Amino acid sequence: MAPGRSNLLPGRGCCMENFEKVLLAYDGSEHGRIALRRTLPLLGSGEVEVHLLAVVPLTGAVAAAEGFYTESMYEAERERIENILDEGVALLKNRGVDAEGHLRAGEPAHQIAKLAEDLAVNLVVVGHQRRGVLARWWQGSVGASLLDRLSCSLLVVQAPG
Repeated sequence: MAPGRSNLLPGRGCCMENFEKVLLAYDGSEHGRIALRRTLPLLGSGEVEVHLLAVVPLTGAVAAAEGFYTESMYEAERERIENILDEGVALLKNRGVDAEGHLRAGEPAHQIAKLAEDLAVNLVVVGHQRRGVLARWWQGSVGASLLDRLSCSLLVVQAPG
């Protein structure tokens, strides 16, 4: 740790590794917004390099290629995700956190892990939505699939309660 820097969370009094580069995966959902807000104490005031990632699911591109829906439908989804990313960057900026937004297309866990590696981040933050066993089996879990893909720390944030 650099001289003069504390490993305590502001106002929390608990020990925490010093994270210099953080990647927040953001999908605009209520769980994503909660993760963003609950991560703010980790981000400090300009001490941490913050990156926000939104992923356009590849399923849309595949469906367009297969003729299930049109290219314009895929572009509309891409634009919707881009607006979500802009909203997240603005939310952070309003809280005094300067963040760089990244838009990727593909399978979310793969894109998160790839950008985390490319940026050499120390921490990846994802939101978590509680679901039943069947839903988790059917849809998978981005957080769980990241465990074996990341070489940095992973913080999975869920809503209180």
